Amino acid sequence: MAMPNRLSVVHGVLALFSVALVVRAAQVQLLEHDTWSRRAVNQHTAEASLPAPRGEIVDAAGTTLARSRELVSLSFALDVMKDRKGLYRTLIKLGVPANRARPVLDRKRKWYDLRERFQPSKVAALLKVPGVRSSPAGERVYVQSEGARQLLGRFDPAGRNSEGIELLLDSLLRGEPGTARTLKAANGRRFATPDLLTEPPRPGHTVQLTINQVLQDICDQALADATRRLNADGGDIVILDPHTGELRCLTSHRRGQVVGSPLTIVEPFEPGSTLKPFLVGRLVEMGKTTPTEVIDTRNGVYEVDGRRITDVHKAPSMTVTDVIRHSSNVGIALLSERVKDGELFTLYRDLGFGTPTGVSFPRESGGALSEPKKWSNPTHHSLAIGYEVSVTPLQLALAYGAIANGGELMAPALVKEIRDADGNVVYTHKPRPVRRVFPEATTRTVMAMLESVVDSGTAQDAGLATFDMAGKSGTARRTVGGRYGQGGVQTYTSSFVGLFPARNPQYVVLVKLDNPRGTYYGGKTAAPVSKAVITAALAARDASLDWGNLAARRASYVPPTPDAVATTVEDSTERQVADGAVVADAAADAATIPRVPLVDTTPEPELRPPTRFDISRPPREQARVTRVISVPDVRGLPLRVAVRELHRAGFKVQLTASGGGITSPPAGAPARTGTLVRLARP
Repeated sequence: MAMPNRLSVVHGVLALFSVALVVRAAQVQLLEHDTWSRRAVNQHTAEASLPAPRGEIVDAAGTTLARSRELVSLSFALDVMKDRKGLYRTLIKLGVPANRARPVLDRKRKWYDLRERFQPSKVAALLKVPGVRSSPAGERVYVQSEGARQLLGRFDPAGRNSEGIELLLDSLLRGEPGTARTLKAANGRRFATPDLLTEPPRPGHTVQLTINQVLQDICDQALADATRRLNADGGDIVILDPHTGELRCLTSHRRGQVVGSPLTIVEPFEPGSTLKPFLVGRLVEMGKTTPTEVIDTRNGVYEVDGRRITDVHKAPSMTVTDVIRHSSNVGIALLSERVKDGELFTLYRDLGFGTPTGVSFPRESGGALSEPKKWSNPTHHSLAIGYEVSVTPLQLALAYGAIANGGELMAPALVKEIRDADGNVVYTHKPRPVRRVFPEATTRTVMAMLESVVDSGTAQDAGLATFDMAGKSGTARRTVGGRYGQGGVQTYTSSFVGLFPARNPQYVVLVKLDNPRGTYYGGKTAAPVSKAVITAALAARDASLDWGNLAARRASYVPPTPDAVATTVEDSTERQVADGAVVADAAADAATIPRVPLVDTTPEPELRPPTRFDISRPPREQARVTRVISVPDVRGLPLRVAVRELHRAGFKVQLTASGGGITSPPAGAPARTGTLVRLARP
């Protein structure tokens, strides 16, 4: 009986074991099939991540500013390689330094990863050698432009030193990595096979900026040339479209420094006289002044709140237009007393001062504008002449854009369009007004004043021969150690904001120079840079300009009116008036502020337009073609018409005392074009 019982036990155990095997097999095949399949695949296959090509960054015209170039990195299974010396020689020919190629000769080393990256075509033959393995690697290639590099930043795959647009739009630019699968042999070698699917990477989005690269190059060169000529510490240029807020150019230059980001966005400054037109505009809007109102400018000296405000050019009186034209500190200080502290604060706040513009660029500064409750006694007058407030070049350019476009402060834009890897547009910029600052009628009045600044005021060096131009220059004393003129050394910020053309402007051009040596007035330093930039843009047929509109403007352009261009002999010095820079140091209680000493305002040699945008090496000026013609007879004509006729004939004009329209040389006399003709007022 014992034997059958033992057999039954054995049979039972075997049956249970068989059932367990069946159950386990069913579990593996049915319930855990996917898990075990993956394990089996992983034992015999290897996966490698395929980096996604980073999206391109292009300018407004489609010119590539940043792109990814496909490269490969190499690794060597040295234990299976027969000709190590031949490998060493090949690496040397590929440009690998000897100290980094030499490890392949080390007999104790079985594996070596090479740091260098290569174009696939250059190492195609090497990749056929057993034991040589490649891995995809990318490289970011940037346009050779200082201003563009400041804006774009740099891309570091490890996340170090990433900044600018590369950092701001990284989530869109980086794309989605793919996966490459290969078979693994027992000895570790890998083989590609079509049976193993490879998931290709998905490239990043293409980002189109509003920046114009041609214009960027022009500004880079113009700024570098100006800082060198004037021995300035640095400078900035901003160009934007006042109607859309689109930024066409942002560039900064600092002597002896590598500028890593556009300081036009992150570094504020005291703007000085460039703020004066805004206050006049608000007073015109409120009905508290007119362009022709005569202001008692007190011979250029005004003592208030224990300090002295002065003008470089002392005049007993000026019209409001002349206050702007000749940048009278006394005139604007007196006009500022017609608005309350809160109204002045609201004006500057409406212009966007004291708050970031919303350009969404890393480290953007909002500048500084304190609330009225924190003001000292001198603050009100100081703000009127552009002190005790700091703005970035971008903020100031946008504020002038509100004058240029009819009164609206526009939100700035750096990105024009974004497309995905399939070419579908996923974003398009649409102009966005932030708020209305001035009525349109007010801006027309202010624009006329700004045009007079270029025609016959402090910024005549910004004028163009064939297009009307408007703008305002500024000269502000810089602080050293928190005070102006610390240690007896006074430095200045010179600036000019131009509107081109004056009627329906397409550009706002801001030029700022830090501490130019010698002549430092904005009209003599920054204004010529603006002229050079615009002239070069016209020569380059800048695609961002409306050429149809410009052609119409050029055809209808009439030289400035007599009141704007002609002066009496006695008043001829008035054309040399430069900005009066008056300190507004609130910390100096009851201080007497000395007038800025008048310097030699003889214009520096003009920045001539470049050939092929090479402003740093201007072409030699060609000899002027002159001809001898008769002086027109303008007796009996209205003054405006008389001046226009003489200009059209090719003569320069200077008005003298009354004399019935008689000219010198007299009517009918032969004279070369370009000759100065003195015209007696009718």
